Amino acid sequence: MKSKNIKIYSKLLMSFLTFDFRPSTRACARGVATLPTVMLLGVMALVVAVSITTLSFTELFISQGSAQSSRAHFYAEAGARDALIKIARNKTYLCATTDCYSVNFSSNGCTLSKDCAKVQVTGNDTSKTITSKGIMNANTRTLQVALTLDTDGLITSATWNEVTN
Repeated sequence: MKSKNIKIYSKLLMSFLTFDFRPSTRACARGVATLPTVMLLGVMALVVAVSITTLSFTELFISQGSAQSSRAHFYAEAGARDALIKIARNKTYLCATTDCYSVNFSSNGCTLSKDCAKVQVTGNDTSKTITSKGIMNANTRTLQVALTLDTDGLITSATWNEVTN
């Protein structure tokens, strides 16, 4: 029995001594695709993030331009209404030179070409034309108001139009 045990122990010892403890090539190859896959997913996430950021900034600039254009329109309308008040107070009021007077909506508005309206009033005793240019930074909107006055100097009709360049 002892010799049988020795044979078993010697077989075990031989198999242990000849065992290759290195991982198989299949186990080594399994992780090779992980790194490129992770890198590819990272690059794709970066591309998506940059695209979303670019779109956000584009939308921001468009909305700011639209808001400034609306403010320029409001300034032009306010300038025209100011001229209407001047005509209502003085029926013979004229201010025929281009950009005859200005209305500032902030300190140094017209000097800095922002937040202002430049107004011109032309015509005669029976009809007048008010041209009001609203300026907000790089945005300029122009309104023209055609007035008809009766013999007493009262405004009988007013037609508002936006002038496009």
